[in-house]
Amino acid sequence: MLKHKSHILILFFISFFCLSANDGAVSNDSGNLKEELAKQEEWIETTFNSMTLEEQIAQLIIIRAHSDLGADHIASVEKTISQYQVGGLCFFQGTPEKQTELTNQYQALAKVPMMVTMDAEWGLGMRFKEDGFSFPKQLMLGAIQDNRLLYDMGKEVARQCKRIGVHVNFAPVADVNNNPKNPVINTRSFGEDRYNVAAKSYMYMKGMQDGGIMACAKHFPGHGDTDVDSHYDLPIINHNTQRLDSIELFPFKILAEQNVQSMMVAHLHVPSIDNTPNMPTSLSGKAITDILKEDLNFEGIIFTDGLEMEGVAKHHESGQVEVKALQAGSDVLLLPKSISAAIRAIKKAIDTGSISKERLDYSVKKVLKYKYQLGLSSFTPLSRSNVRYELETPEAKILKRELIENALTLVRNNEFLIPFQNLEEQKIASLSIGASSTTPFQKRLSSYTDVKHFNAAKDLSSYKHQDLLNQLSKYKTVIVGIHDMNSSARKGFGVTVKTKNFLQDLKARTKVVLVVFGNPYSLK
Repeated sequence: MLKHKSHILILFFISFFCLSANDGAVSNDSGNLKEELAKQEEWIETTFNSMTLEEQIAQLIIIRAHSDLGADHIASVEKTISQYQVGGLCFFQGTPEKQTELTNQYQALAKVPMMVTMDAEWGLGMRFKEDGFSFPKQLMLGAIQDNRLLYDMGKEVARQCKRIGVHVNFAPVADVNNNPKNPVINTRSFGEDRYNVAAKSYMYMKGMQDGGIMACAKHFPGHGDTDVDSHYDLPIINHNTQRLDSIELFPFKILAEQNVQSMMVAHLHVPSIDNTPNMPTSLSGKAITDILKEDLNFEGIIFTDGLEMEGVAKHHESGQVEVKALQAGSDVLLLPKSISAAIRAIKKAIDTGSISKERLDYSVKKVLKYKYQLGLSSFTPLSRSNVRYELETPEAKILKRELIENALTLVRNNEFLIPFQNLEEQKIASLSIGASSTTPFQKRLSSYTDVKHFNAAKDLSSYKHQDLLNQLSKYKTVIVGIHDMNSSARKGFGVTVKTKNFLQDLKARTKVVLVVFGNPYSLK
Protein backbone atom coordinates (compact mmCIF):
# COMPACT_ATOMS: atom_id res chain seq x y z
CA MET A 1 0.00 0.00 0.00
CA LEU A 2 1.10 3.57 -0.82
CA LYS A 3 4.29 2.52 -2.61
CA HIS A 4 3.21 3.50 -6.11
CA LYS A 5 3.50 7.11 -7.25
CA SER A 6 1.25 8.05 -10.15
CA HIS A 7 2.26 10.27 -13.08
CA ILE A 8 -0.28 12.80 -11.86
CA LEU A 9 1.46 12.94 -8.51
CA ILE A 10 4.82 13.53 -10.17
CA LEU A 11 3.37 16.40 -12.19
CA PHE A 12 1.92 17.79 -8.99
CA PHE A 13 5.37 17.97 -7.43
CA ILE A 14 6.73 19.65 -10.55
CA SER A 15 4.13 22.38 -10.06
CA PHE A 16 5.74 23.11 -6.70
CA PHE A 17 9.26 23.31 -8.13
CA CYS A 18 9.37 27.02 -8.87
CA LEU A 19 8.15 27.88 -5.39
CA SER A 20 10.46 25.43 -3.64
CA ALA A 21 13.46 26.65 -5.61
CA ASN A 22 12.98 30.09 -4.11
CA ASP A 23 12.36 29.03 -0.54
CA GLY A 24 15.72 30.47 0.52
CA ALA A 25 19.32 29.62 -0.14
CA VAL A 26 20.85 26.95 2.09
CA SER A 27 23.95 28.11 3.89
CA ASN A 28 27.20 26.60 2.69
CA ASP A 29 28.78 27.19 6.07
CA SER A 30 28.77 23.57 7.22
CA GLY A 31 30.91 24.53 10.21
CA ASN A 32 28.17 26.76 11.66
CA LEU A 33 25.58 24.09 10.99
CA LYS A 34 27.63 21.43 12.78
CA GLU A 35 28.15 23.79 15.69
CA GLU A 36 24.43 24.51 15.98
CA LEU A 37 23.55 20.81 15.74
CA ALA A 38 26.11 20.07 18.47
CA LYS A 39 24.50 22.72 20.72
CA GLN A 40 21.07 21.26 20.01
CA GLU A 41 22.22 17.73 20.82
CA GLU A 42 23.94 18.88 24.01
CA TRP A 43 20.80 20.66 25.21
CA ILE A 44 18.61 17.65 24.40
CA GLU A 45 20.87 15.22 26.28
CA THR A 46 21.43 17.52 29.26
CA THR A 47 17.72 18.28 29.58
CA PHE A 48 16.68 14.66 29.11
CA ASN A 49 19.13 13.38 31.71
CA SER A 50 18.00 15.99 34.23
CA MET A 51 14.45 14.58 34.29
CA THR A 52 12.98 11.74 36.29
CA LEU A 53 11.16 8.95 34.45
CA GLU A 54 7.81 10.51 35.41
CA GLU A 55 8.94 13.89 34.05
CA GLN A 56 10.13 12.28 30.82
CA ILE A 57 6.68 10.71 30.37
CA ALA A 58 5.04 14.05 31.21
CA GLN A 59 7.00 15.74 28.40
CA LEU A 60 4.70 13.84 26.03
CA ILE A 61 1.52 15.22 27.61
CA ILE A 62 -0.35 18.39 26.64
CA ILE A 63 -3.05 19.69 28.96
CA ARG A 64 -6.05 21.95 28.45
CA ALA A 65 -5.93 25.65 29.37
CA HIS A 66 -8.47 28.45 29.00
CA SER A 67 -7.98 32.16 29.42
CA ASP A 68 -11.68 32.91 30.03
CA LEU A 69 -12.19 30.78 33.15
CA GLY A 70 -11.75 31.84 36.75
CA ALA A 71 -9.29 31.40 39.57
CA ASP A 72 -10.16 27.74 40.20
CA HIS A 73 -9.21 26.77 36.65
CA ILE A 74 -5.97 28.77 36.78
CA ALA A 75 -5.03 27.18 40.11
CA SER A 76 -5.74 23.71 38.68
CA VAL A 77 -3.48 24.32 35.67
CA GLU A 78 -0.73 25.69 37.89
CA LYS A 79 -0.97 22.68 40.21
CA THR A 80 -0.78 20.26 37.26
CA ILE A 81 2.30 21.97 35.80
CA SER A 82 4.07 22.07 39.15
CA GLN A 83 3.18 18.50 40.07
CA TYR A 84 3.86 16.74 36.77
CA GLN A 85 6.02 19.14 34.68
CA VAL A 86 3.90 18.47 31.57
CA GLY A 87 5.37 19.14 28.16
CA GLY A 88 2.78 21.51 26.79
CA LEU A 89 -0.45 23.48 26.94
CA CYS A 90 -3.37 23.63 24.52
CA PHE A 91 -5.22 26.93 24.89
CA PHE A 92 -8.92 27.19 24.13
CA GLN A 93 -11.34 30.11 24.58
CA GLY A 94 -10.36 33.44 26.05
CA THR A 95 -8.72 36.72 25.11
CA PRO A 96 -5.26 37.47 23.70
CA GLU A 97 -4.36 39.72 26.63
CA LYS A 98 -5.29 37.14 29.27
CA GLN A 99 -3.65 34.28 27.37
CA THR A 100 -0.40 36.27 27.14
CA GLU A 101 -0.52 36.92 30.88
CA LEU A 102 -1.26 33.27 31.71
CA THR A 103 1.42 31.98 29.35
CA ASN A 104 4.04 33.96 31.29
CA GLN A 105 2.56 32.76 34.55
CA TYR A 106 2.47 29.08 33.53
CA GLN A 107 5.88 29.02 31.83
CA ALA A 108 7.48 30.34 35.02
CA LEU A 109 6.46 27.08 36.73
CA ALA A 110 8.01 24.79 34.12
CA LYS A 111 11.53 23.41 34.51
CA VAL A 112 11.56 22.84 30.74
CA PRO A 113 9.63 25.50 28.77
CA MET A 114 6.30 24.15 27.58
CA MET A 115 5.21 23.83 23.97
CA VAL A 116 2.10 26.01 23.65
CA THR A 117 -0.42 24.76 21.11
CA MET A 118 -3.70 26.06 19.78
CA ASP A 119 -6.42 25.37 17.23
CA ALA A 120 -6.17 28.52 15.11
CA GLU A 121 -7.28 27.08 11.77
CA TRP A 122 -8.67 30.40 10.54
CA GLY A 123 -6.58 32.52 12.87
CA LEU A 124 -6.72 33.39 16.56
CA GLY A 125 -10.39 34.27 16.25
CA MET A 126 -11.17 30.54 16.24
CA ARG A 127 -10.52 30.61 20.01
CA PHE A 128 -10.85 34.32 20.81
CA LYS A 129 -14.39 34.46 19.50
CA GLU A 130 -15.17 38.00 20.65
CA ASP A 131 -11.68 39.43 20.69
CA GLY A 132 -9.62 37.66 18.02
CA PHE A 133 -8.72 38.25 14.41
CA SER A 134 -10.27 35.74 11.99
CA PHE A 135 -9.44 34.97 8.39
CA PRO A 136 -11.99 33.17 6.21
CA LYS A 137 -12.52 29.48 6.95
CA GLN A 138 -10.75 26.96 4.74
CA LEU A 139 -13.82 26.06 2.64
CA MET A 140 -14.04 29.68 1.51
CA LEU A 141 -10.29 29.81 0.91
CA GLY A 142 -10.67 26.75 -1.31
CA ALA A 143 -12.23 28.99 -3.96
CA ILE A 144 -9.11 31.17 -4.27
CA GLN A 145 -7.11 30.69 -7.48
CA ASP A 146 -3.89 32.39 -6.39
CA ASN A 147 -2.42 30.02 -3.81
CA ARG A 148 0.31 32.49 -2.91
CA LEU A 149 -2.29 34.25 -0.80
CA LEU A 150 -2.50 31.12 1.36
CA TYR A 151 1.24 31.36 1.98
CA ASP A 152 0.84 35.02 3.01
CA MET A 153 -1.96 34.05 5.39
CA GLY A 154 0.20 31.31 6.90
CA LYS A 155 3.00 33.78 7.62
CA GLU A 156 0.57 36.25 9.18
CA VAL A 157 -1.06 33.57 11.35
CA ALA A 158 2.45 32.55 12.46
CA ARG A 159 3.30 36.16 13.37
CA GLN A 160 0.16 36.50 15.46
CA CYS A 161 0.69 33.14 17.17
CA LYS A 162 4.28 34.02 18.09
CA ARG A 163 3.15 37.34 19.55
CA ILE A 164 1.08 35.55 22.21
CA GLY A 165 3.54 32.72 22.79
CA VAL A 166 1.97 29.95 20.69
CA HIS A 167 4.45 27.52 19.09
CA VAL A 168 2.17 25.01 17.33
CA ASN A 169 -0.94 25.73 15.30
CA PHE A 170 -3.08 22.63 14.76
CA ALA A 171 -3.58 23.51 11.09
CA PRO A 172 -3.99 23.05 8.18
CA VAL A 173 -6.99 20.74 8.02
CA ALA A 174 -5.87 18.46 5.18
CA ASP A 175 -9.07 16.40 5.08
CA VAL A 176 -10.73 16.01 1.69
CA ASN A 177 -14.33 16.92 2.50
CA ASN A 178 -16.05 14.51 0.12
CA ASN A 179 -19.15 14.20 2.31
CA PRO A 180 -21.14 17.46 2.50
CA LYS A 181 -23.10 15.98 5.44
CA ASN A 182 -19.90 15.90 7.50
CA PRO A 183 -20.82 17.41 10.90
CA VAL A 184 -17.30 18.16 12.12
CA ILE A 185 -15.03 18.96 9.13
CA ASN A 186 -17.21 20.69 6.53
CA THR A 187 -16.18 24.37 6.37
CA ARG A 188 -12.84 23.53 8.01
CA SER A 189 -11.67 21.74 4.84
CA PHE A 190 -10.44 23.35 1.61
CA GLY A 191 -13.08 21.29 -0.22
CA GLU A 192 -13.67 18.02 -2.03
CA ASP A 193 -10.90 18.20 -4.64
CA ARG A 194 -7.77 16.36 -3.43
CA TYR A 195 -5.38 18.44 -5.55
CA ASN A 196 -6.81 21.72 -4.31
CA VAL A 197 -6.76 20.50 -0.71
CA ALA A 198 -3.14 19.37 -1.05
CA ALA A 199 -1.94 22.55 -2.77
CA LYS A 200 -3.61 24.92 -0.32
CA SER A 201 -2.63 22.85 2.71
CA TYR A 202 0.97 22.98 1.50
CA MET A 203 0.96 26.75 1.01
CA TYR A 204 -0.68 27.44 4.37
CA MET A 205 1.76 25.05 6.08
CA LYS A 206 4.76 26.54 4.30
CA GLY A 207 3.79 30.07 5.31
CA MET A 208 3.43 29.12 8.96
CA GLN A 209 6.68 27.17 9.13
CA ASP A 210 8.61 29.92 7.32
CA GLY A 211 7.12 32.23 9.95
CA GLY A 212 8.60 30.13 12.75
CA ILE A 213 5.49 28.21 13.85
CA MET A 214 5.06 24.43 13.73
CA ALA A 215 2.22 23.46 11.39
CA CYS A 216 0.20 20.31 12.08
CA ALA A 217 -1.63 18.53 9.25
CA LYS A 218 -4.84 16.93 10.46
CA HIS A 219 -6.79 14.62 10.73
CA PHE A 220 -4.75 11.69 9.43
CA PRO A 221 -5.72 9.40 7.66
CA GLY A 222 -8.59 11.68 6.56
CA HIS A 223 -11.77 12.72 8.40
CA GLY A 224 -13.58 14.08 5.34
CA ASP A 225 -15.98 11.26 4.47
CA THR A 226 -17.71 10.85 7.82
CA ASP A 227 -21.19 11.70 9.06
CA VAL A 228 -20.31 11.17 12.74
CA ASP A 229 -18.45 13.68 14.94
CA SER A 230 -15.51 11.94 16.65
CA HIS A 231 -15.98 14.25 19.65
CA TYR A 232 -19.07 12.15 20.45
CA ASP A 233 -18.51 8.70 18.94
CA LEU A 234 -16.18 6.66 16.75
CA PRO A 235 -16.82 7.31 13.02
CA ILE A 236 -16.41 4.38 10.63
CA ILE A 237 -14.88 4.72 7.15
CA ASN A 238 -15.48 1.64 5.01
CA HIS A 239 -13.38 2.53 1.96
CA ASN A 240 -10.84 0.05 0.63
CA THR A 241 -7.11 0.78 0.66
CA GLN A 242 -7.02 1.76 -3.01
CA ARG A 243 -9.66 4.44 -2.47
CA LEU A 244 -7.96 5.71 0.72
CA ASP A 245 -4.62 5.85 -1.06
CA SER A 246 -5.98 7.86 -3.99
CA ILE A 247 -8.14 10.37 -2.11
CA GLU A 248 -8.07 10.58 1.69
CA LEU A 249 -4.33 9.99 2.10
CA PHE A 250 -3.29 12.10 -0.88
CA PRO A 251 -2.84 15.48 0.88
CA PHE A 252 -1.00 13.83 3.77
CA LYS A 253 1.45 12.22 1.34
CA ILE A 254 2.16 15.63 -0.18
CA LEU A 255 2.64 17.30 3.19
CA ALA A 256 4.88 14.50 4.48
CA GLU A 257 7.13 14.84 1.43
CA GLN A 258 7.13 18.63 1.79
CA ASN A 259 8.31 18.41 5.42
CA VAL A 260 5.33 19.41 7.49
CA GLN A 261 6.69 19.31 11.03
CA SER A 262 3.78 17.51 12.68
CA MET A 263 0.58 15.60 12.02
CA MET A 264 -2.46 14.82 14.13
CA VAL A 265 -4.06 11.36 13.99
CA ALA A 266 -7.86 11.17 14.08
CA HIS A 267 -10.13 8.88 16.05
CA LEU A 268 -11.55 6.94 13.10
CA HIS A 269 -12.33 3.26 12.65
CA VAL A 270 -11.09 2.19 9.21
CA PRO A 271 -11.46 -1.60 8.86
CA SER A 272 -9.37 -1.74 5.66
CA ILE A 273 -6.44 -0.40 7.75
CA ASP A 274 -7.16 -2.13 11.06
CA ASN A 275 -10.23 -4.34 11.53
CA THR A 276 -9.80 -4.73 15.30
CA PRO A 277 -13.28 -3.93 16.74
CA ASN A 278 -13.61 -0.30 17.92
CA MET A 279 -9.95 0.38 17.15
CA PRO A 280 -9.45 4.06 16.33
CA THR A 281 -6.61 4.98 13.99
CA SER A 282 -5.18 7.08 16.85
CA LEU A 283 -4.36 3.84 18.70
CA SER A 284 -3.52 1.66 15.69
CA GLY A 285 0.05 0.70 14.85
CA LYS A 286 -1.13 -0.29 11.38
CA ALA A 287 -2.27 3.29 10.78
CA ILE A 288 0.51 5.21 12.53
CA THR A 289 3.63 3.06 12.25
CA ASP A 290 2.91 1.06 9.08
CA ILE A 291 1.35 3.81 6.98
CA LEU A 292 2.29 7.22 8.37
CA LYS A 293 5.83 6.46 9.50
CA GLU A 294 6.92 3.69 7.13
CA ASP A 295 4.92 4.15 3.92
CA LEU A 296 4.83 7.95 4.03
CA ASN A 297 8.28 8.22 5.66
CA PHE A 298 7.00 10.83 8.08
CA GLU A 299 9.55 11.72 10.76
CA GLY A 300 7.97 14.74 12.42
CA ILE A 301 5.95 14.88 15.63
CA ILE A 302 2.80 12.75 15.71
CA PHE A 303 0.04 14.17 17.92
CA THR A 304 -3.02 12.20 18.93
CA ASP A 305 -6.30 14.01 18.57
CA GLY A 306 -7.81 14.92 21.93
CA LEU A 307 -7.84 11.80 24.11
CA GLU A 308 -10.81 13.11 26.09
CA MET A 309 -12.97 12.80 22.94
CA GLU A 310 -15.60 10.07 22.99
CA GLY A 311 -14.34 8.67 19.67
CA VAL A 312 -11.57 7.06 21.71
CA ALA A 313 -12.63 7.38 25.36
CA LYS A 314 -15.94 5.56 24.79
CA HIS A 315 -14.19 2.29 23.96
CA HIS A 316 -10.83 2.43 25.80
CA GLU A 317 -9.93 3.04 29.45
CA SER A 318 -8.00 6.08 30.62
CA GLY A 319 -4.37 5.15 31.07
CA GLN A 320 -4.59 2.29 28.60
CA VAL A 321 -5.52 4.82 25.90
CA GLU A 322 -2.17 6.57 26.37
CA VAL A 323 -0.22 3.28 26.47
CA LYS A 324 -1.85 2.13 23.24
CA ALA A 325 -1.18 5.48 21.57
CA LEU A 326 2.55 5.23 22.33
CA GLN A 327 2.68 1.59 21.30
CA ALA A 328 1.04 2.55 17.99
CA GLY A 329 3.72 5.17 17.28
CA SER A 330 2.35 8.52 18.46
CA ASP A 331 4.70 10.97 20.16
CA VAL A 332 2.46 13.46 21.96
CA LEU A 333 -0.65 12.67 24.00
CA LEU A 334 -3.15 15.49 23.63
CA LEU A 335 -5.56 16.16 26.51
CA PRO A 336 -5.58 12.87 28.43
CA LYS A 337 -8.61 12.43 30.71
CA SER A 338 -6.37 11.66 33.68
CA ILE A 339 -2.71 12.65 33.75
CA SER A 340 -1.98 10.56 36.84
CA ALA A 341 -3.58 7.48 35.23
CA ALA A 342 -1.64 8.07 32.00
CA ILE A 343 1.76 8.42 33.70
CA ARG A 344 1.08 5.48 36.01
CA ALA A 345 0.01 3.21 33.13
CA ILE A 346 2.95 4.17 30.89
CA LYS A 347 5.41 3.66 33.73
CA LYS A 348 3.93 0.21 34.40
CA ALA A 349 4.11 -0.62 30.67
CA ILE A 350 7.82 0.25 30.72
CA ASP A 351 8.34 -1.87 33.85
CA THR A 352 6.63 -4.88 32.24
CA GLY A 353 8.33 -4.36 28.88
CA SER A 354 5.18 -3.72 26.81
CA ILE A 355 6.75 -0.33 26.02
CA SER A 356 10.53 -0.25 25.83
CA LYS A 357 12.46 2.54 27.50
CA GLU A 358 14.08 3.19 24.10
CA ARG A 359 10.62 3.75 22.61
CA LEU A 360 9.83 6.36 25.26
CA ASP A 361 13.25 8.02 24.90
CA TYR A 362 12.75 8.34 21.13
CA SER A 363 9.58 10.43 21.47
CA VAL A 364 10.83 12.49 24.42
CA LYS A 365 14.03 13.44 22.58
CA LYS A 366 12.05 14.21 19.42
CA VAL A 367 9.85 16.61 21.41
CA LEU A 368 12.93 18.22 22.95
CA LYS A 369 14.51 18.59 19.51
CA TYR A 370 11.53 20.54 18.21
CA LYS A 371 11.37 22.58 21.40
CA TYR A 372 14.96 23.63 20.82
CA GLN A 373 14.23 24.53 17.19
CA LEU A 374 11.19 26.56 18.27
CA GLY A 375 13.37 28.56 20.66
CA LEU A 376 12.26 26.77 23.81
CA SER A 377 15.67 26.02 25.26
CA SER A 378 14.73 28.99 27.44
CA PHE A 379 11.67 31.21 27.84
CA THR A 380 11.60 34.98 27.65
CA PRO A 381 8.42 36.47 29.17
CA LEU A 382 6.05 37.98 26.61
CA SER A 383 5.31 41.68 26.55
CA ARG A 384 1.78 42.38 27.79
CA SER A 385 1.62 45.86 26.22
CA ASN A 386 -0.31 46.65 23.04
CA VAL A 387 -1.17 42.99 22.39
CA ARG A 388 -4.36 43.60 20.44
CA TYR A 389 -2.89 46.50 18.47
CA GLU A 390 0.07 44.36 17.42
CA LEU A 391 -2.22 41.49 16.37
CA GLU A 392 -4.80 43.41 14.34
CA THR A 393 -2.45 45.43 12.16
CA PRO A 394 -3.56 47.31 9.04
CA GLU A 395 -1.53 44.81 6.98
CA ALA A 396 -3.46 41.88 8.47
CA LYS A 397 -6.78 43.57 7.68
CA ILE A 398 -5.70 44.26 4.10
CA LEU A 399 -4.70 40.62 3.63
CA LYS A 400 -8.07 39.48 4.97
CA ARG A 401 -9.89 41.70 2.46
CA GLU A 402 -7.69 40.38 -0.34
CA LEU A 403 -8.48 36.78 0.61
CA ILE A 404 -12.22 37.52 0.66
CA GLU A 405 -12.10 39.35 -2.65
CA ASN A 406 -10.29 36.47 -4.31
CA ALA A 407 -12.67 33.89 -2.85
CA LEU A 408 -15.85 35.46 -4.26
CA THR A 409 -17.14 33.09 -6.95
CA LEU A 410 -19.52 33.55 -9.85
CA VAL A 411 -21.14 30.13 -9.96
CA ARG A 412 -23.45 30.47 -12.94
CA ASN A 413 -24.23 33.31 -15.34
CA ASN A 414 -26.12 31.63 -18.18
CA GLU A 415 -28.16 34.71 -19.07
CA PHE A 416 -25.17 37.05 -18.76
CA LEU A 417 -26.91 39.24 -16.22
CA ILE A 418 -23.54 40.03 -14.63
CA PRO A 419 -21.88 42.45 -15.01
CA PHE A 420 -24.86 44.80 -15.22
CA GLN A 421 -24.88 46.99 -18.30
CA ASN A 422 -26.29 50.51 -18.63
CA LEU A 423 -27.17 50.93 -14.96
CA GLU A 424 -29.08 54.13 -15.64
CA GLU A 425 -31.59 52.10 -17.67
CA GLN A 426 -31.98 49.34 -15.09
CA LYS A 427 -34.76 49.07 -12.53
CA ILE A 428 -33.22 47.04 -9.71
CA ALA A 429 -34.42 45.89 -6.31
CA SER A 430 -32.63 43.94 -3.61
CA LEU A 431 -34.09 41.47 -1.14
CA SER A 432 -32.28 40.17 1.94
CA ILE A 433 -33.82 36.95 3.24
CA GLY A 434 -32.90 36.16 6.84
CA ALA A 435 -31.82 39.71 7.68
CA SER A 436 -34.09 42.02 9.66
CA SER A 437 -32.55 45.29 8.48
CA THR A 438 -30.67 46.69 5.49
CA THR A 439 -27.41 44.79 5.14
CA PRO A 440 -23.93 46.15 4.32
CA PHE A 441 -24.25 44.38 0.95
CA GLN A 442 -27.45 46.26 0.15
CA LYS A 443 -25.89 49.56 1.18
CA ARG A 444 -22.97 48.83 -1.14
CA LEU A 445 -25.36 48.22 -4.04
CA SER A 446 -26.79 51.69 -3.53
CA SER A 447 -23.39 53.27 -4.14
CA TYR A 448 -23.61 52.15 -7.79
CA THR A 449 -27.18 53.03 -8.70
CA ASP A 450 -30.64 53.61 -7.28
CA VAL A 451 -31.72 50.29 -5.70
CA LYS A 452 -34.94 49.70 -3.74
CA HIS A 453 -34.25 47.48 -0.71
CA PHE A 454 -36.53 44.86 0.87
CA ASN A 455 -36.09 42.44 3.78
CA ALA A 456 -37.90 39.22 4.64
CA ALA A 457 -37.83 36.40 7.18
CA LYS A 458 -36.78 32.90 6.10
CA ASP A 459 -40.25 31.53 6.90
CA LEU A 460 -42.49 33.80 4.85
CA SER A 461 -46.17 33.87 5.66
CA SER A 462 -48.55 33.33 2.72
CA TYR A 463 -49.50 36.99 2.85
CA LYS A 464 -45.89 38.23 2.90
CA HIS A 465 -44.99 35.78 0.12
CA GLN A 466 -47.67 37.20 -2.18
CA ASP A 467 -47.09 40.83 -1.16
CA LEU A 468 -43.36 40.60 -1.94
CA LEU A 469 -44.04 38.92 -5.29
CA ASN A 470 -46.41 41.72 -6.27
CA GLN A 471 -43.89 44.42 -5.34
CA LEU A 472 -40.74 42.78 -6.74
CA SER A 473 -42.28 41.75 -10.05
CA LYS A 474 -42.30 45.46 -10.98
CA TYR A 475 -38.49 45.44 -11.17
CA LYS A 476 -36.40 44.29 -14.11
CA THR A 477 -33.89 42.49 -11.85
CA VAL A 478 -33.97 41.47 -8.20
CA ILE A 479 -30.73 40.77 -6.33
CA VAL A 480 -31.56 38.30 -3.58
CA GLY A 481 -29.18 37.69 -0.65
CA ILE A 482 -29.59 34.62 1.55
CA HIS A 483 -28.42 35.31 5.14
CA ASP A 484 -28.46 33.66 8.57
CA MET A 485 -27.37 30.30 7.17
CA ASN A 486 -25.60 27.39 8.86
CA SER A 487 -23.26 24.55 7.84
CA SER A 488 -25.54 21.61 8.63
CA ALA A 489 -26.78 19.56 5.69
CA ARG A 490 -29.35 17.97 8.01
CA LYS A 491 -30.80 21.42 8.65
CA GLY A 492 -30.77 22.38 4.97
CA PHE A 493 -27.90 24.82 5.59
CA GLY A 494 -30.47 27.21 7.04
CA VAL A 495 -32.39 27.56 3.75
CA THR A 496 -36.08 26.89 4.40
CA VAL A 497 -38.60 25.28 2.08
CA LYS A 498 -40.57 28.53 2.11
CA THR A 499 -37.47 30.44 0.94
CA LYS A 500 -36.92 28.01 -1.94
CA ASN A 501 -40.58 28.16 -2.96
CA PHE A 502 -40.49 31.94 -2.94
CA LEU A 503 -37.36 32.03 -5.11
CA GLN A 504 -38.99 29.74 -7.67
CA ASP A 505 -42.08 31.94 -7.83
CA LEU A 506 -39.98 35.11 -8.09
CA LYS A 507 -37.87 33.63 -10.88
CA ALA A 508 -41.05 33.06 -12.90
CA ARG A 509 -41.90 36.76 -12.72
CA THR A 510 -38.58 38.58 -13.13
CA LYS A 511 -34.84 38.11 -13.44
CA VAL A 512 -33.14 36.98 -10.23
CA VAL A 513 -29.50 37.21 -9.18
CA LEU A 514 -28.92 35.01 -6.11
CA VAL A 515 -26.10 35.81 -3.67
CA VAL A 516 -25.42 33.13 -1.05
CA PHE A 517 -23.82 34.37 2.19
CA GLY A 518 -23.11 30.92 3.56
CA ASN A 519 -22.05 27.36 2.91
CA PRO A 520 -21.47 26.68 -0.81
CA TYR A 521 -22.87 23.13 -0.46
CA SER A 522 -26.27 24.81 -0.03
CA LEU A 523 -26.23 25.56 -3.77
CA LYS A 524 -27.20 21.95 -4.43
